[in-house]
Amino acid sequence: MKIKDFNLILFIILFLFLSNCSSGDDDTSTAISNVSNSSGINSANSPTGGNSQTENNSQPDNNSQDGSDNDNSSGVNNGSANNNNSDIKVIFNSNLDSSLPTEWITQYNVILDTLDKRIPVYANNYESLDIYAWNSNTNKPFSGKIGDASGACICGNDQGRYMVLEIPNDEFTYGSMHRYSVIAHEFFHAYQMGISPNFYSGDFRIKWLNEGPAAVFESIYVQEHYDYNYFKFEQDRVDPEATSSPSIFESYDSIGDSNYSSSVFMVLALVKELVKLEKTEEEAIRMIIKDYQELNPGSANWKEVFEQTFSFSVDSFYQSLASYESNINNVLPSESLKLQNIFSN
Repeated sequence: MKIKDFNLILFIILFLFLSNCSSGDDDTSTAISNVSNSSGINSANSPTGGNSQTENNSQPDNNSQDGSDNDNSSGVNNGSANNNNSDIKVIFNSNLDSSLPTEWITQYNVILDTLDKRIPVYANNYESLDIYAWNSNTNKPFSGKIGDASGACICGNDQGRYMVLEIPNDEFTYGSMHRYSVIAHEFFHAYQMGISPNFYSGDFRIKWLNEGPAAVFESIYVQEHYDYNYFKFEQDRVDPEATSSPSIFESYDSIGDSNYSSSVFMVLALVKELVKLEKTEEEAIRMIIKDYQELNPGSANWKEVFEQTFSFSVDSFYQSLASYESNINNVLPSESLKLQNIFSN
């Protein structure tokens, strides 16, 4: 082979080699930044200063799962149990205003993470929930998203729901346990929406069976994680009508239910009645706050579902309440209760 030919072949080989070498500049940072949180919670470790992290296109109104009218009938399924088949968790999008103390934000994230592991909310009836939280000493920092919504509630309309946590400034000043317990209370309502289409749509609105379980849930959480008997010290203002005229607490318009004390009393009395039927305390509470809700009671059938779940009628239970003194101390549950034991089945 001539030297000239050899040089030509060498040149061609070198050219082909270089042309097959790419720069290899793959943008892996995009893939990393889009990794989702497997817990289903978009935690907010720092305040947002009033800027929402997510867009909520629903029109804010005064409807809520915590006391006001919500007559959306779409999706209502009276008389049939809910099929909770989803294994995808609801995404919680946290929007925390800069007015909130750092210690509250820390506890907020701990509570949501703990509850997400203990009783995860699955996307059976909705896929995500925006949470808006702020100190009451700030003038509605999220009004552009949620209008005049205030207090603590699962609010919204038939276009969507969102959680509101307006924490009274006095609760920070005086160290009220409610500043933490309300997070667990509203989380339980999010759980209810996940297991009951009728609760999500607003068709099931029996106050003592909606708010009583949520308030019992928050009290057990506080008792377990903060070693504070919230039942005894914060839910002790039971109205005498809880035993003499209990049906009035079916309505959200009823009075005499400060901090849902009367609703809590009725739920705990129901626990006592179930224990008489040889249920354990954990089993009785689970039947009320989980099993009954999963059977999807609605406005037309809640009494039938009640009897199906507990083996006695609502009227029979109301009659049994006459034998109780309207005092929370007479129905207090064990201080050793654990949510994990209640929800394990």
